[in-house]
Amino acid sequence: MKLFKSSCLIKPIINLVLLSSIASFSVPAIANEDSAQNKVAPPIKVVTEYLVPYQVKNADGSLGGFSTEVVRALFSQLNEKANIHVMPWARAYEVAKQEKNTLIFSIAHTPIRSELFHWVGSLTKERLYFWGLKTKFPQPIDDVDQLKDYKIAASRYSNVAQYLIDHSFYNIYQLIKEEQNMLMLYRSRVDLIIATELNLKNRAEKLGLNFNEMQQMAEVPELNNDLCIAFSLNTPPSVVTRFKQAFNEIKQQGVIEEIKQKWHIE
Repeated sequence: MKLFKSSCLIKPIINLVLLSSIASFSVPAIANEDSAQNKVAPPIKVVTEYLVPYQVKNADGSLGGFSTEVVRALFSQLNEKANIHVMPWARAYEVAKQEKNTLIFSIAHTPIRSELFHWVGSLTKERLYFWGLKTKFPQPIDDVDQLKDYKIAASRYSNVAQYLIDHSFYNIYQLIKEEQNMLMLYRSRVDLIIATELNLKNRAEKLGLNFNEMQQMAEVPELNNDLCIAFSLNTPPSVVTRFKQAFNEIKQQGVIEEIKQKWHIE
């Protein structure tokens, strides 16, 4: 009877020891799992607008263009995929200003915007001019002050709109989509727009308009900024640093120059 009682006592003790051992090994495993999850990089949201030839809507509905290809090459360098959302510029700009881990392109690096974003790299430099129709302006006007009485269209929250406001242009029509500016001009609803020659040539072709009907006027040196890739301010510095390094890598490898030649970007 004594032996029987001893064996009965031993079994619970053994089971208790085994359970304690399992528990002691389980805790670190769970902790390691949580630690690994915490190290997963946050998803990057990418926002942009349609702006030929930088962001182009292809026939199949997909997004192409010079800047788009550079951004995809940038993400590929980091073994990631770009999740690009196309929207009107005003919305894209606000999203990039407010939401964490948001990348925006192609955005002009102006003095006013300099402290509003983390800047990853320059895609190209633009030269902007006032443009009107030759029927309205048989001869070009090179004096900006003489243009202030005319009606002019600009995209809302664009650097062009900000320039016009800062320089006391009062007849400003702020539109949601960039291509609306050119349509307003050809429909004689405004007198002027501001853009690069390359942008207008591509936009005219897309809209079925004759670019040769346009008159190039005064240049706007204040708007001759770099078109860039940038991050929202509340994006972690480690993320911004990773993308800056990757951008420099594809630049040194000649990837960006190759894409420029494909799209005839200077």
